[in-house]
Amino acid sequence: MDVSEIEPGAVFRFAHDDRPLRVLLSDSDVVMYDAWWPHLDGWGLADLEAMKRRRISYYVTTVPTVLEKARYLRLDSLSAGERALHRPDLPYTAVRDEAITWSSSNTGGLSGAQSRLDASRICLEPFGPGGGTRAGVRVVADNGSFFTAGELFRKAQIAQARHLGKVMPVSGVGIYRSGLLRGVPAFYLWGFVSKLHQHSTAHQGQ
Repeated sequence: MDVSEIEPGAVFRFAHDDRPLRVLLSDSDVVMYDAWWPHLDGWGLADLEAMKRRRISYYVTTVPTVLEKARYLRLDSLSAGERALHRPDLPYTAVRDEAITWSSSNTGGLSGAQSRLDASRICLEPFGPGGGTRAGVRVVADNGSFFTAGELFRKAQIAQARHLGKVMPVSGVGIYRSGLLRGVPAFYLWGFVSKLHQHSTAHQGQ
């Protein structure tokens, strides 16, 4: 594939997998996607009303992996309803900073943060002392329209606070897109390096 072909609705296939895959969003070096389910004869996330009642984790990979290992098939553009639900305009990384921790009292300028997150409400998924994901917490923007980076991080700290242990499983902080929780964009809390990139780096080192 060519990088210009990676856009919402692009259908591709990996050599090791017969199922077509469909891009839901692409941001920087990350691709999040849906898969064709043969037993349903349709896309796994096609039933939008059902998706609004469930917790959904998108399939995710890196852009270099798609460029190296995938073959472009066609463009199956997202419908207006799909765009409204999946919000391909939102970033994969909402907040990221290497110098602070989840217990920091002075967050400074959040050097790796987006200036704002254009959503009125989202779900934040904290992690436990062992690194496992905890139940999501819905948060609403103070202005009813968007989150500033500082506001989003403060609300994420509150969501994470009750799960902090004496030993942190991560270094730095990060807020990354994961999928949906009952129709609301969901982001998981983690460290400066996302779980996707931690996994990719570990495999490169093997």
